[in-house]
Amino acid sequence: MKELIRPPLISVLMPCRNAARFLDEALDSVLAEPEVLEVLVADGASSDGTLAILEQRAAKDSKLRLVSRQDHGPADALNRAAAHARGTLLGWLNADDRYLPGAMARAREALEKHPEWLMVYGEGEHIDEQGGVLDRYPTRRPEVGLDGFRDYCFLCQPTVFWRRTMGLMLGGFDPTLQTAFDFEYWIRAFQSFPERIGHIDVVQAQTRRHEATISASQLPRAILEATMLQARSFEAAQPHMLKGYIEHIDNGSIQLPPDVSLKEHYQDLLQMACELSIVPNQLQTIAKVLQTSLHSGREETNNTEQNQF
Repeated sequence: MKELIRPPLISVLMPCRNAARFLDEALDSVLAEPEVLEVLVADGASSDGTLAILEQRAAKDSKLRLVSRQDHGPADALNRAAAHARGTLLGWLNADDRYLPGAMARAREALEKHPEWLMVYGEGEHIDEQGGVLDRYPTRRPEVGLDGFRDYCFLCQPTVFWRRTMGLMLGGFDPTLQTAFDFEYWIRAFQSFPERIGHIDVVQAQTRRHEATISASQLPRAILEATMLQARSFEAAQPHMLKGYIEHIDNGSIQLPPDVSLKEHYQDLLQMACELSIVPNQLQTIAKVLQTSLHSGREETNNTEQNQF
């Protein structure tokens, strides 16, 4: 009896900007998988040779489609890519990350075995610039529910696959967010479909740590956007991420620029929080956390300066 050939079903969304040094590795990890129908790359006006790599590879492999050469940020890039997707399942891989072999097949099998699931995610790892494993991503199982997001985002983004129908019901990624648009999307999914999200107990993908990532280059904003989302989703949410950031500054593992004082940095954080329209009670909590940290320790200020904070 002839074995049935399973057609590829997965469209992979790939927002991309100046990722030339990692791009081939990311694309190889996608295109090596028989489950992939297409890779939809939305480029953010790269200037480092990324576009040349994409054009060369697209000429050789019809599965690779460059759908945009300019966008208004990564959330917009994802929405542009998703608008062109033809697959019944969607994945999202940044151009500096990589799938592990079999990730797509495992995701497809899990969703076929559980037709009630709309989304599935697995275990993940952090890797360094050279691809060496740093540590395991602190994933939690879906049974923790929405409440699990009170502390941090417990889904490793490149391990997530979802049905196209879920994307249609949820809508697109929020383009007003510069950094935490993934966190917002997962919160929205858990709010809308708490019983329809599954987990694969296998390391599915690896996310790369380096200085140019959004989480590294825009860390203060990422923390404040996540804090805003937590305040929006949970009553009396505590700014755990902000407190952790302050602890890293206090112990010296995060260094401020030499021309920026601690007080100036905290004032910038507070101004950024105000611009994000964080709810008033949470904004007061953030101001108190920053003020308490400033007064307790690393910088001597007189009472006049303290009152000006």
